[in-house]
Amino acid sequence: MPKLTHKFLFLTTFIFLFGCSSAFAQQIISAEKQALIKELLESMGGPKTSIDIMETMIAFQEQEVPNMMAALIDGDKNLTLAEKIEIRQATADSAKRITKRTRDFFTSLNISQMIEEVSYPLYDKNFSESEIRDLIAFYRTPTGQRIISVMPKLMMDAMVAFSEKFTPKMQEFFKQTAEEELAALKQKLQTGKSKKANIKS
Repeated sequence: MPKLTHKFLFLTTFIFLFGCSSAFAQQIISAEKQALIKELLESMGGPKTSIDIMETMIAFQEQEVPNMMAALIDGDKNLTLAEKIEIRQATADSAKRITKRTRDFFTSLNISQMIEEVSYPLYDKNFSESEIRDLIAFYRTPTGQRIISVMPKLMMDAMVAFSEKFTPKMQEFFKQTAEEELAALKQKLQTGKSKKANIKS
């Protein structure tokens, strides 16, 4: 499925904005191919698509992380009701601060320039000029534009659906792991006490 493969590459490119090697920038790309890559990025929505994806990720964080934390807090039997309420409020306030700082951070970045610096060498390495022309032609079709327009919402819906399936399993795993570790620590402590008692006797 070329369309999905290409879209995955585009999303990977966005993620690489925060961890790419400077070696990429040292590659020499012909002026003609660079112009084609620029045209491709523009046909895919350019920085706007990346910003939409960023907004989707932040929205997911705003919606799901507090819910996940609240579930973990509510499931903690060692906390009183008053403590749970206090911690949940502190968590909600912290999440709001983190989200604001995240938005401010992304706003301060030159997304357009970063996309070009990262995308050019990646597309140059993985696609020929002929393939890039084919991709440009596709993304200028109604179907190509449709993919671009629905992808952020599709990502959000997929993340929410995955979270609904994943969160209960994760909570159960953490609970079981914590219980097993606690039992092992108690056993170790009890064994240590028994050894000391035997030495004294």
